[in-house]
Amino acid sequence: MSEKEKSELEPNYDYGSITDKDKKVVEEVISLLEARPGVPMNMVIAELKEKFELVNIPMMKVEDSVWHQLTKDERIGQSMQGFKQTTDSEGNKIRIPHIGFSADLDYLDEFVNRLAKKIATLPTAEDK
Repeated sequence: MSEKEKSELEPNYDYGSITDKDKKVVEEVISLLEARPGVPMNMVIAELKEKFELVNIPMMKVEDSVWHQLTKDERIGQSMQGFKQTTDSEGNKIRIPHIGFSADLDYLDEFVNRLAKKIATLPTAEDK
Protein backbone atom coordinates (compact mmCIF):
# COMPACT_ATOMS: atom_id res chain seq x y z
CA MET A 1 0.00 0.00 0.00
CA SER A 2 1.42 3.37 -1.00
CA GLU A 3 1.87 6.28 1.42
CA LYS A 4 -0.88 8.17 -0.43
CA GLU A 5 -3.31 5.27 0.01
CA LYS A 6 -2.41 5.04 3.72
CA SER A 7 -3.01 8.77 4.20
CA GLU A 8 -6.43 8.49 2.54
CA LEU A 9 -7.57 5.71 4.86
CA GLU A 10 -9.93 6.77 7.58
CA PRO A 11 -9.52 4.65 10.70
CA ASN A 12 -12.47 3.03 12.43
CA TYR A 13 -13.83 4.76 15.52
CA ASP A 14 -11.81 3.71 18.56
CA TYR A 15 -14.39 2.55 21.10
CA GLY A 16 -11.55 2.00 23.58
CA SER A 17 -10.95 5.74 23.97
CA ILE A 18 -14.43 7.18 24.42
CA THR A 19 -14.35 10.60 26.07
CA ASP A 20 -16.96 12.27 28.25
CA LYS A 21 -17.66 14.58 25.31
CA ASP A 22 -18.33 11.55 23.08
CA LYS A 23 -20.74 10.21 25.69
CA LYS A 24 -22.62 13.54 25.77
CA VAL A 25 -23.08 13.40 21.99
CA VAL A 26 -24.46 9.86 22.17
CA GLU A 27 -26.77 10.85 25.04
CA GLU A 28 -28.06 13.76 22.92
CA VAL A 29 -28.74 11.42 19.98
CA ILE A 30 -30.56 8.95 22.24
CA SER A 31 -32.62 11.78 23.74
CA LEU A 32 -33.61 12.99 20.27
CA LEU A 33 -34.58 9.46 19.21
CA GLU A 34 -36.64 8.90 22.37
CA ALA A 35 -38.46 12.22 21.85
CA ARG A 36 -39.61 11.20 18.34
CA PRO A 37 -41.37 7.85 18.55
CA GLY A 38 -43.17 7.05 15.33
CA VAL A 39 -41.28 9.66 13.29
CA PRO A 40 -39.93 8.09 10.09
CA MET A 41 -36.24 7.25 10.38
CA ASN A 42 -35.27 9.28 7.29
CA MET A 43 -36.71 12.42 8.94
CA VAL A 44 -34.83 11.73 12.18
CA ILE A 45 -31.62 11.12 10.24
CA ALA A 46 -32.04 14.41 8.32
CA GLU A 47 -32.59 16.25 11.62
CA LEU A 48 -29.51 14.68 13.19
CA LYS A 49 -27.39 15.61 10.16
CA GLU A 50 -28.54 19.23 10.49
CA LYS A 51 -28.19 19.38 14.25
CA PHE A 52 -24.67 17.95 14.22
CA GLU A 53 -23.66 20.01 11.17
CA LEU A 54 -23.01 17.08 8.85
CA VAL A 55 -24.78 19.11 6.14
CA ASN A 56 -24.10 22.73 5.35
CA ILE A 57 -26.99 25.16 5.80
CA PRO A 58 -25.93 28.66 4.78
CA MET A 59 -25.98 31.51 7.28
CA MET A 60 -27.48 34.84 6.21
CA LYS A 61 -24.66 37.35 5.93
CA VAL A 62 -24.92 40.21 8.41
CA GLU A 63 -23.03 42.39 5.92
CA ASP A 64 -25.95 42.09 3.46
CA SER A 65 -28.58 43.25 5.97
CA VAL A 66 -30.28 46.60 6.32
CA TRP A 67 -29.23 46.52 9.99
CA HIS A 68 -25.56 46.36 9.02
CA GLN A 69 -25.94 49.13 6.46
CA LEU A 70 -27.50 51.41 9.09
CA THR A 71 -25.11 50.55 11.93
CA LYS A 72 -21.75 49.74 10.29
CA ASP A 73 -20.28 53.16 11.13
CA GLU A 74 -21.69 53.29 14.65
CA ARG A 75 -19.91 52.41 17.88
CA ILE A 76 -22.32 49.65 18.81
CA GLY A 77 -21.04 46.34 20.13
CA GLN A 78 -22.60 43.43 18.26
CA SER A 79 -22.36 39.68 18.69
CA MET A 80 -24.09 36.71 17.15
CA GLN A 81 -25.88 34.88 19.95
CA GLY A 82 -27.41 32.09 17.92
CA PHE A 83 -29.67 31.69 14.92
CA LYS A 84 -33.08 30.56 13.77
CA GLN A 85 -33.47 28.18 10.89
CA THR A 86 -36.08 28.88 8.25
CA THR A 87 -36.51 28.71 4.50
CA ASP A 88 -35.76 31.45 2.00
CA SER A 89 -38.08 32.65 -0.78
CA GLU A 90 -36.94 29.74 -2.96
CA GLY A 91 -37.64 27.09 -0.30
CA ASN A 92 -33.99 26.51 0.64
CA LYS A 93 -33.03 26.18 4.29
CA ILE A 94 -31.17 29.15 5.72
CA ARG A 95 -29.99 30.22 9.15
CA ILE A 96 -30.78 33.75 10.29
CA PRO A 97 -28.37 35.15 12.91
CA HIS A 98 -29.73 36.41 16.22
CA ILE A 99 -27.72 39.57 16.90
CA GLY A 100 -27.24 41.11 20.31
CA PHE A 101 -26.03 44.68 20.49
CA SER A 102 -24.92 46.98 23.24
CA ALA A 103 -23.92 50.56 23.85
CA ASP A 104 -24.37 53.13 26.58
CA LEU A 105 -27.89 54.48 26.70
CA ASP A 106 -26.88 58.06 25.92
CA TYR A 107 -25.08 56.84 22.78
CA LEU A 108 -28.10 54.74 21.78
CA ASP A 109 -30.33 57.82 22.18
CA GLU A 110 -28.02 59.78 19.86
CA PHE A 111 -27.94 56.86 17.42
CA VAL A 112 -31.74 56.60 17.29
CA ASN A 113 -32.00 60.36 16.65
CA ARG A 114 -29.46 60.08 13.79
CA LEU A 115 -31.34 57.08 12.43
CA ALA A 116 -34.69 58.89 12.57
CA LYS A 117 -33.23 61.84 10.66
CA LYS A 118 -31.71 59.50 8.07
CA ILE A 119 -35.05 57.71 7.59
CA ALA A 120 -36.91 61.01 7.29
CA THR A 121 -34.73 61.97 4.30
CA LEU A 122 -35.31 58.72 2.41
CA PRO A 123 -37.66 58.95 -0.58
CA THR A 124 -41.08 57.36 -0.08
CA ALA A 125 -43.07 55.36 -2.62
CA GLU A 126 -45.14 58.50 -3.36
CA ASP A 127 -41.93 60.41 -4.20
CA LYS A 128 -41.00 57.93 -6.91
